[in-house]
Amino acid sequence: MLVRVPPRSLVGFRSVCKQWKTLFNTKRFVNRNFACGRSEFMLKTHSHIYAISVNLNDDPSIKVSDLCFDLRRRRSYNLYGTCDGYFFIYDFLRGGVISNPLLRHTKWFAEDSVPWDDRSMGYDGSRTEKIYKIIGILTTYSLNKVVRRFSVFDFATNAWKVTDHTSFHERLIMDESSGNSRVSLNGNLYWTAYKYCETGQYFIRMLDFSKEKLKMFCILPCKAKKSTTHTRILSIYKGDRFSVMEQCKRTREIEIWVTKNKIGNGDDGDDVVWIKFMTVSIPNFPLVLNHYSTSYFVDDNIYGKSFVLCCPTKKPKQAWVHIVRGDLYKKIKIDEVVCKFESSVFVPSLITIP
Repeated sequence: MLVRVPPRSLVGFRSVCKQWKTLFNTKRFVNRNFACGRSEFMLKTHSHIYAISVNLNDDPSIKVSDLCFDLRRRRSYNLYGTCDGYFFIYDFLRGGVISNPLLRHTKWFAEDSVPWDDRSMGYDGSRTEKIYKIIGILTTYSLNKVVRRFSVFDFATNAWKVTDHTSFHERLIMDESSGNSRVSLNGNLYWTAYKYCETGQYFIRMLDFSKEKLKMFCILPCKAKKSTTHTRILSIYKGDRFSVMEQCKRTREIEIWVTKNKIGNGDDGDDVVWIKFMTVSIPNFPLVLNHYSTSYFVDDNIYGKSFVLCCPTKKPKQAWVHIVRGDLYKKIKIDEVVCKFESSVFVPSLITIP
């Protein structure tokens, strides 16, 4: 079926005939094709953006594609994640840009006047028609209250609006939002967080793009472990589920869990069930840091369960892909990236943003 053909191939098929071109532009086909897509790594250096596709066959390999997005004049732009095959880069003085490198669609938007703490891209999934947004958050503290100001750029109107939310001071909450543990699912943003108390409790926090507010989503299977002894990173599994990896900084052993059922739009997280996916115990395995240069995904195909990690080495500065499956462990050097970089997991798509 055409819907299962990788989108990189479908782009070249647009010119075959008018019927195929029309089909590839229909939302139902585009969304089904995106749901069947395979995860890739996106790496941003000071001058280029690369896509790294991974072939998880008997002898795993990678393919590096230069996305031809020249950053030499935009070195101050940072990668703030991906959504629906689009990447989002942003500079606090020059504004932001989103781009679908497959379709070569690019949209620029200007910065507003407030120095926001953070930016993220998503959409309002509560409507039939996706309403894409950029949301910036500015947090201030007053006595026992937290005031969060949300600045929202709506792509439908090309305009900014500002809303405020006030809540009680969350004295027990320490977010681990610094680093690359943020993922987009159903248009919303999710990341790991930690509630500091006697037993310790890890959970997923959510930025709801439909309601434009922050809330707790679900408890993580990582419990009663100090935040200083383990590293946790969140990722997407099968396109509609979560996976979370936790590495012990002392032994470097990694445990990975996935959610049993898909996460639907509008779910509140009460019924989330976690199951153990795999354990990685390899001597001298890299120490994974919750940093923007580190990202991973897991896969379960005919060759078995696979753990695929992208991370750097310091000396020399170099990007690597690590693949673990059963007794197989393979390290592949990304020759094109020998400098500092930011990475994110993304799925190429034919989705267009108005």
